Amino acid sequence: MWHSLKKLEQGAVIPVVSAEKKQGFTSPPKAFTEDTLLSAMETAGNKEFEKDTEKKGLGTPATRAAILEKLVSFGYVERKGKQILPSAEGVTAIANIPDYLKSASMTAEWENELLRMERGETKPADFMQGIGGLLERMLADLRDIPTVQESTTYNKVSIGNCPVCGKPVCEGGQNFYCSDRECKFALWKESKYLSSMKKTLTKKMATDLLKKGRTHVKDFYSAKKNKTFDADLVMRVENGRAQYSLEFPKTPAKK
Repeated sequence: MWHSLKKLEQGAVIPVVSAEKKQGFTSPPKAFTEDTLLSAMETAGNKEFEKDTEKKGLGTPATRAAILEKLVSFGYVERKGKQILPSAEGVTAIANIPDYLKSASMTAEWENELLRMERGETKPADFMQGIGGLLERMLADLRDIPTVQESTTYNKVSIGNCPVCGKPVCEGGQNFYCSDRECKFALWKESKYLSSMKKTLTKKMATDLLKKGRTHVKDFYSAKKNKTFDADLVMRVENGRAQYSLEFPKTPAKK
């Protein structure tokens, strides 16, 4: 810089350099699609694994799609076109779950322990002792998680009584839930059973199911026949959870 200043002479013309300040925003990461999410599950946590780790990632090719469907049916993620987006309940769950349970390396660790046991390198009793210790730690951590309040967007008005404990059932963001926090009964608006027929559970349908155990639904979709049909959606409760089936009411014969 001093070398440049020595060349300056009186009357020399110095070019003016213009400068301006701009404000910009970075783009958020692209939302997952089903394909990119399954691929991410396959490579999840690779940097955490040792080079000789045999089992890596989350799940297996046979189970990853089922894991995703379970997350959708439980209301933790939602499908929006081709995108897979976290629901409000999913974001809350992730925020409250301890870090060690969110680590893909933990899954790999237990998968590899199973392989070692299969080869006789570890004893079943030692494996079960480790599982027992993990469960005790999980339960202790879960007891410390505060109860999440339901969204205030929905009125806490009962739409019927819980078939398990008899307490009022109210509408939430993703489901119709029992107001008794100790009861696990819920009717999910999005479920694998209904999604396969391009239907979501509406408030009227849920009210009918709680009152009569069935609700008449129009325009179910049959992928096999590529057409719609009407049927009764019938609910039964097994182990505190709703199970569905279809019945086709007989139409009176025309005289």
